[in-house]
Amino acid sequence: MKKTSFVLLFFLLGLTFSLFAQEKYPEFKILTYNIYHGEKPDSLGKPNLDDIANLIVLLQPEVVAFQEVDSMTTRSEEIYGKKIDWIAELGKKTGYRSYFAKAMDFAEGAYGEGILVKKALNYTTLPLPTPAGGEPRAAAWAKIELRERKELYFGATHLCHQFPENRLAQLDSMISYANSLPNPAFWVGDLNFDPASEVYQSIPEKWSDAGMVANDTTSTFNSEEGKRIDYVWYDSEYFELVNYQVIDAPFSDHYPVLVTLRLIKPYKE
Repeated sequence: MKKTSFVLLFFLLGLTFSLFAQEKYPEFKILTYNIYHGEKPDSLGKPNLDDIANLIVLLQPEVVAFQEVDSMTTRSEEIYGKKIDWIAELGKKTGYRSYFAKAMDFAEGAYGEGILVKKALNYTTLPLPTPAGGEPRAAAWAKIELRERKELYFGATHLCHQFPENRLAQLDSMISYANSLPNPAFWVGDLNFDPASEVYQSIPEKWSDAGMVANDTTSTFNSEEGKRIDYVWYDSEYFELVNYQVIDAPFSDHYPVLVTLRLIKPYKE
């Protein structure tokens, strides 16, 4: 009887410690998705807003990053029958807080990045450099709050598809901004380079590529080349990877990437 009680007590103490650790260092899900400006690429003229809203509600990520987002453009009018703020509409359908980071004027409206966050404290649009010219680019940054009032920073972007000089400069801007933040950060997006590229190799070791850590080379872009160009990067001093998945969703020419991270280290807030 005494042995049984000791074993039971040990189990309960271990369970309590485990639950405490999970609350103190929470897990959370991140989704990044290039949404092809709100249109199904294999069925041009058909919207993908409701399909993506259903996906978000099903997966329940803490934060979501979208690339190729239109806001009040004539292009969205052709698809949806009226000009819409795509990310704001998605926020209404999912119950998330939404934010649009304008990269450039486009088609009587704007074009850029969109993010959804369950609990955001503030937002920032970071303009990105284009030393070689080409399309303007931007990043959306948000200060978010997890369980136990853990405050983190989340960045989302879409790097230049034309010039490697731009991608290098834009990546440097993203990392410099992330390094300047007072709390741990992670950043995501369609970065338009693959792991064999010079740009990828330039990223400091403190930043971990979730796909590489998971040893998963699944393509994130639906093309003949089958490249992995959509990423979740996290500060390996403060986070560890729990799960990585490329989802076979047919709503864009990219596939959504779903990552679960765990906060593993305390920090001053």
